[in-house]
Amino acid sequence: MWRGRHNPLMRRSDVAEGWIGVATAVLVAGLAPLTGAVLAGNVDAQLLSQQQGWHRTSAVLTQDAASAATAVTTGQDTGKAQATVRWTAPDHSVRTAPAQVTAGAKAGSTTLIWTDPSGRLRHQPMTPHQTGVLSDLAGACAAGGVCVLLLGGRRIIVRGALDRWRARAWERAWAEVEPRWTHRHA
Repeated sequence: MWRGRHNPLMRRSDVAEGWIGVATAVLVAGLAPLTGAVLAGNVDAQLLSQQQGWHRTSAVLTQDAASAATAVTTGQDTGKAQATVRWTAPDHSVRTAPAQVTAGAKAGSTTLIWTDPSGRLRHQPMTPHQTGVLSDLAGACAAGGVCVLLLGGRRIIVRGALDRWRARAWERAWAEVEPRWTHRHA
């Protein structure tokens, strides 16, 4: 834009496109990091508040858990297997559900599970580091989305409108020049 500002062939639409490009760059530089930071903070706070009140509870296995060899052959090389467990909720009701327990644990043995304040079974809560990584990833995706929207919008909407305007201007100019150039008169 700056190199061609004294070019007699530069059109007003070229200048407008240059300034719109500058405005888009400023918006991307300001909005993308801001959006990413705000979303990352919200996701982090939401993940931590969701897990607030979760606590470990003792549960009894109602069936044998798969052996370590079975867990490895099924592609779960975590030392854990799924088995049904029974626990008492805060309202003193007895509940059962499948949970991840130590592979090879026998029916009747106890294990620790995570429950929420109402006694529903939950997975192990994320560590603050894990919630931070997840929220940073969400923030990065949001910042990338802002960039795609702004740059894509500039490309599709603004550039498309300017190109249509330029094509109409070219048609008008050609309608003026074509009869003299081709020596055809209407």
